[in-house]
Amino acid sequence: MDQLRIKNLEVYAYHGLFGAEKELGQRFVFDVILDYDMTKAARTRDLTASIHYGELAQHLTHWCQASKEDLIETLAHSLIEQIFQTYPLVRRVSLEVKKPWAPIPLPLDTCSVKLERTKRHAFIGLGSNQGKKAENLDAALEKIQKQGIELLQTSSRIETEPWGGVEQENFLNQVAEIETWLTPQELLETMLAIEADLGRVRDIKWGPRIIDLDVLYIEQEKIYSPDLIVPHPYVAERAFVLESLAEIAPHFIDPRNGKSMRQLLAGVKRNLS
Repeated sequence: MDQLRIKNLEVYAYHGLFGAEKELGQRFVFDVILDYDMTKAARTRDLTASIHYGELAQHLTHWCQASKEDLIETLAHSLIEQIFQTYPLVRRVSLEVKKPWAPIPLPLDTCSVKLERTKRHAFIGLGSNQGKKAENLDAALEKIQKQGIELLQTSSRIETEPWGGVEQENFLNQVAEIETWLTPQELLETMLAIEADLGRVRDIKWGPRIIDLDVLYIEQEKIYSPDLIVPHPYVAERAFVLESLAEIAPHFIDPRNGKSMRQLLAGVKRNLS
């Protein structure tokens, strides 16, 4: 991928745990790398297909001076978020924040943190079987977009019977394809926060819920942790999920078994017949 690089951009700002750091300030130094396709800009001289590095440097300076953070980790994360929001062309950001005047009484050149974030496509399963189901799904999609997550497309909504053996109302389900620079864990935490904000209470496993947001796939990643399993462990067993996935991404391949959504759906239908 093509890259725009800015090295050793110096900014005087007011970040640090100690009061004197926020009052007196100090020097911070930035190295930033933006990955994006420069082909159109190079071939057509179209400025809208490029990023003005002088403007980027001014933005980084302004953003850095607009707040006072305790941790440079927080500062770096905030700057990356603002880069993605300001420059939709960017696919990946690598940012190192250096603190050469860190209050450490030892001989060293600088302290720094380096964060890297990449945009990825993911699929989110949505479901609701309490209250006004369609409005619940609408509200969830709206909140997802307010988190800086781009909504690429959504499937049709289908009514489905409950899954898991608990007697309850039918669900209204759909699948959304999104693009996000959030890490998998951040994406999960964002979905859980939206569920809680919309009033979901987790008291009965597989029970009724006002909203359910499941991370189904994150591109071809395979993740197994105490909090998050991707691909979702039950996606290949749920016809209603596969039906929605096959509608909007029929040729997307499940990284576990190498089968497309259309193939998985056909297999589940054969087993049900």
